[in-house]
Amino acid sequence: MNGGMPNAGLSLEQAPHLLVPASFFLMVPLSLLLAGAILMHAGVASLSHPWNPQVIALTHVGTIGVLLMGMVGALYQMTPVVAGTPVAAIRVAHGVHVLLLTGLVCFVWRLLGGPAFAMTLAGYSLAMALLGFLLPVGWSLASSVTRDETTLGMRLAVASLAVLAAMGLLVARGYAESGFPDNRFLLTQVHLTVALLGWVGGLIVSISWQVVPMFYLAPSPAKRSRQAMLGALVAGLILPFAAFAMQPNNDVALSPTRLAAVAALPAALAVWFFHPLLTLHSIHQRKRRRTDASLLYWRAGLSVALLLVPLAAMASLADDYRWQILFGWLAIWGWAGMILHGMLTRIMPFLVWFHRLTPLIGKMRVPSIRGLLSQGRIKTGFAIHLASLVLGAATIVTQSDILARLTGLAITATGFSLGSSLVHVLHLGQRHLLQHPIK
Repeated sequence: MNGGMPNAGLSLEQAPHLLVPASFFLMVPLSLLLAGAILMHAGVASLSHPWNPQVIALTHVGTIGVLLMGMVGALYQMTPVVAGTPVAAIRVAHGVHVLLLTGLVCFVWRLLGGPAFAMTLAGYSLAMALLGFLLPVGWSLASSVTRDETTLGMRLAVASLAVLAAMGLLVARGYAESGFPDNRFLLTQVHLTVALLGWVGGLIVSISWQVVPMFYLAPSPAKRSRQAMLGALVAGLILPFAAFAMQPNNDVALSPTRLAAVAALPAALAVWFFHPLLTLHSIHQRKRRRTDASLLYWRAGLSVALLLVPLAAMASLADDYRWQILFGWLAIWGWAGMILHGMLTRIMPFLVWFHRLTPLIGKMRVPSIRGLLSQGRIKTGFAIHLASLVLGAATIVTQSDILARLTGLAITATGFSLGSSLVHVLHLGQRHLLQHPIK
């Protein structure tokens, strides 16, 4: 059976070669192995004070190695399919892949005790990688005649990536011994807002409007709701920049950094309140009632999202740094990481089926999309991911070194589980192709 896939309104013939998204997706489990190694080596120092170098290293393995790698791969795939315009110079993606990996490794090396030139190399590598990605993908999205909410959300996410990258590179100069900017803390706060809400949130929200109906036959949120969420997201991304016009003062309650955090509230409510509620409702109303293990990730990630607005408030108001670490842990690994993990268990089988197996339909019996990755494998990956999430939260609350190392072990296991699943799907697709080569 061929396992058909609804694709109304999608330009699947515009999709890039399977190697392009797959190469980025495979970096996700490798980055999880790196994150696990940091936790097992550094222990609780990786989940303690937000300015600890081990914490910053672990955070960026999560944001660059896991989220950015996975989302760049998804955008290379989704942009031509959804927007209907191919990404120019698609072979540049392989250079982007190498440069992102080089930048991440050098970034972590510097923060874990490496020389200052490692951060300089990281900055140049990441800057070139992001330019190589943003220019062709941004042009593809900007030149598209499609004006639906998904395409608009993807444009917003890509624009946010450009802004947050510039801010991040400016702050990173301090670790290369070039001096931190005077407004480092405000820059970091706005960088965090644009990263989590504009880039990650904008992409999760907009792509969910395509993939949740496509994969699960769930109704899409009303057009008015989608437009309202995009409007609130834009407002919450622009307003924090007004804090840069404020004069520094000694009043902590009215500091520019804190006001920048409060100004992001419209975006935070759109991404971490209204979107989870509407998407969970949509999943509940889906037409396809059979069990689908990948929905476990969506339900867990969206449920965690509902905790993030109150957690962000506590992180901004409380003196205990554990609130900030807990917020970051749940946002990166509990919300975004969980949804990305679940999507990879659906996107990779679909891509392998589409690229490798559709040419064989009618010539031989090919498995369905669902048959490429068993429900048992997906559930096992979910259980390990959930265990690592709970262990990490317990580590942050108790500041236990033993729990921190167990968290690292669980994240390593998550990486092995996800990596073996992705490789298994690729192997199945290649094996069927070799059994009946296309002439």
